[in-house]
Amino acid sequence: MRQSVSGMIDVILKARFSYLFFTIILFFLLRTFIAGAVAINLATNIFLWFIVIACVWAVHEKRRQQWFAMTMAAVAVATGLLDFLVPNALTSWTSKITIVLFLGYAVVTILIYLARQEEVTADMIMAGASEYMLIGVLWAFLYMLVEAEYPGSFSFAGQKDRSGFIYYSFVTLTTTGYGDLLPVSDQARSLAILETITGQLFIAITVARLVGLYTAKGNKN
Repeated sequence: MRQSVSGMIDVILKARFSYLFFTIILFFLLRTFIAGAVAINLATNIFLWFIVIACVWAVHEKRRQQWFAMTMAAVAVATGLLDFLVPNALTSWTSKITIVLFLGYAVVTILIYLARQEEVTADMIMAGASEYMLIGVLWAFLYMLVEAEYPGSFSFAGQKDRSGFIYYSFVTLTTTGYGDLLPVSDQARSLAILETITGQLFIAITVARLVGLYTAKGNKN
């Protein structure tokens, strides 16, 4: 019985990046079926907080790292909740900056994890997929900061809200480029170029890394 419980715990710990990936996927799938601006805003906040929690679980390898991630996550969730309850310029800026810092930390930590792996596992693949998705979410908040500091930096067909910036970020990251949303200011264009380059380099380097590890394993066998 003890061995069975221990085995289950081990499986859960090793699957931590899978939880993060599917949390992000659920974020995109479920929020599309929610109607009403207030409901969408609330659902987006809740899912973002779940993504933050999943990030903490994903980067918990070392105790010091875990406490640091938990502290940053708590600050990000607290400022986000404050911005939702008492929306104003100060809480808006604070919540965006804290979530950018936390997501930036998570992206760097997962990137280091990928670089240190010596064999291809299912969770490593999930880590790479989660990293790609987190880059898109991170850039969405960076775009929001640019728009807040330089109003009119983006030309939107609809309302310039968080949903619009998340949509624009992933369109840019994947180089889809529908053309319905456009960067106008130099700051926005530079950030969009940087995201495009980051997305393409990440895919190229990650695939090369996975193929290299798989080939090396095959040669050893």
